[in-house]
Amino acid sequence: MNDNPITQVGFDAEMLCLEWADGLRLRQPLKRFSALQAASDQQRADCLIQARGRSVCWPHLAPDGITLEGHDWIWEHLCEQAMGRLKALDWALDALCSRDQSIVALWRLEADGYNGGFLQFFCNWGEQTCQLALNALAAIGAHATHELVSRQRQLIAHLEDHPELEGLWDIPGLLSDEQHELISGELDEQLWSAMEELPALAADYFYGG
Repeated sequence: MNDNPITQVGFDAEMLCLEWADGLRLRQPLKRFSALQAASDQQRADCLIQARGRSVCWPHLAPDGITLEGHDWIWEHLCEQAMGRLKALDWALDALCSRDQSIVALWRLEADGYNGGFLQFFCNWGEQTCQLALNALAAIGAHATHELVSRQRQLIAHLEDHPELEGLWDIPGLLSDEQHELISGELDEQLWSAMEELPALAADYFYGG
């Protein structure tokens, strides 16, 4: 994204707006940024576009300053677009183009991964979405996240032919206590940290400018 830097920062009564060199203009509610919402016009104007246009910083607005990453905004924008197209297709994932399928799979991994962990992600969306997410993670270079999701998927593979497996949400109950603790405890904690790499890598990969 370095060849498409943030060029402008603006405010209106309720929104914060960022604009990029290619003309992309994204707005988010100020209520998402409480310190900026409470700041004066002068304080809001005291900002720096830094990291070669990848982020915006208000260095004096809080003890440690406030920094917004442009890739977070762009990745959220891409996810909203892809999910909107999926909804318009009555949630038929196969009807989406391959790019949107990958974005939806990564969005689902992030949303469920942070909310409930790998088992929630897999039990909600199944093998197709899991494999789409793994393929997308490999494509964008999210190696740490790919390694963890692959390992968690392998740890439930032995249940595929289990006689008591009638639906995906039976999986958690069929795991041993040790397996459940490994997947939903140790590995999920590592996954939450690893997924911090996704917005920057995904925005760079999927956003064409």
